Amino acid sequence: MWKENLYQPVEILLREHDTFPIGEHQHSFFEMAYILEGTGNFVVNSVNGGKEHHNYCAADLCLIPPNRVHLFRICSHSRYLFIRFTENYVTDYINRYAEGALDIQAGYCIRFQQSDAEMLHSLIGLIVREVSEKKMMSDYLLNCYVNSVIVLAVRNLSTSAPEHDNADSSKAQYMLKYIRQHIHQPELLKLNIVAEKFHLSPTYAGRFFKRNFGEDFKQYIQKSRLKTVEDMLV
Repeated sequence: MWKENLYQPVEILLREHDTFPIGEHQHSFFEMAYILEGTGNFVVNSVNGGKEHHNYCAADLCLIPPNRVHLFRICSHSRYLFIRFTENYVTDYINRYAEGALDIQAGYCIRFQQSDAEMLHSLIGLIVREVSEKKMMSDYLLNCYVNSVIVLAVRNLSTSAPEHDNADSSKAQYMLKYIRQHIHQPELLKLNIVAEKFHLSPTYAGRFFKRNFGEDFKQYIQKSRLKTVEDMLV
């Protein structure tokens, strides 16, 4: 399975296809795909091993978190604006809450409230114009527009996401946040320590983590440490 990496904090791509050139793939960063034109199907693997299918059309915004296997199937000629950004970019330029909110369990075509949809449409138009006609200070303006798109997505995610058990979902997100905060402190990331902090038995904590994130607890810690080293090297 091909996995793509991003070697800069943000990348913006304009693409159009009759047949999407890549099959199932994943990447190590967030990606938002705004549909400028066309129709098709957005397919993404969820953490429990199932697949979600979302029909897309013009003005839809699809969000793909890191490491989610996904693909686009085109029904009619499609034009896309891809906005790609690292996890660290969200934390550094917006805030940690936004990073946590974007780290959804699968992938979504986000349905925006009417007023926010109009704002998003305007921002996308500004981004397309700046990318197509690069001028002085374009990079600065693009960063401002991209940040605004991310914030709008975060604001509308709560009304787009499927229903989950709220208590479990909140505990899972806090657990993930705890792991990220202490990724350089291995003594605080032993399963029994994490279980005690979240008032779970060590046995249940392991099952709880795998149920919510589809991955073994220790394996996730190891991958997170490797990813941190990767980011530092980049």
